[in-house]
Amino acid sequence: MRTEDLFVCVRRPSCATFLTAMLSLESLSGNPLHIRYNVGAVLQERVGTIHEETIESLLKKDETSLVTGVVRMTHTSRGVAIEGEGDADVLMTCMRCLNDYVEHVHFTIEEQVHPEPGYAHRRGAEGFEENDDVRIKGDGSLDLGEIIRQHIVLHLPLKPLCRTDCPGIEEIAPDG
Repeated sequence: MRTEDLFVCVRRPSCATFLTAMLSLESLSGNPLHIRYNVGAVLQERVGTIHEETIESLLKKDETSLVTGVVRMTHTSRGVAIEGEGDADVLMTCMRCLNDYVEHVHFTIEEQVHPEPGYAHRRGAEGFEENDDVRIKGDGSLDLGEIIRQHIVLHLPLKPLCRTDCPGIEEIAPDG
């Protein structure tokens, strides 16, 4: 499907089913991607071991069209390094004309996650940061969906425009 088709589709009521299979700014303020990944196996491997997964294979069946890409998880001496890249289509509102449009977002991920402090101490590690938002839980699970969501948001445009030459809202001449 071409980008021009997406613009037309967003404005057509018959495309309601298409719109439900897309991320929006509202959905990105919550937790739209439900990916709990067990990194316990990665942590049991030797330091330097890499596990690679496609994002689509980690998503639930009804969410596979939301995000595409690849993530690589590398066991480090302090936890797991997560690298990857992907693409997502996000429904946004143009700041000039206030029409909805689809923004294709390419994002990259470079993240280091650490086990919860109790889990780290059981393994004999010291000095893990206490303020990490996303951690490896005691059962070895990681909220990978939250990491992907954060990186999509980081790559959204600051001034969303449906096109660079958008004229904005049409002025209406006063009657008189």
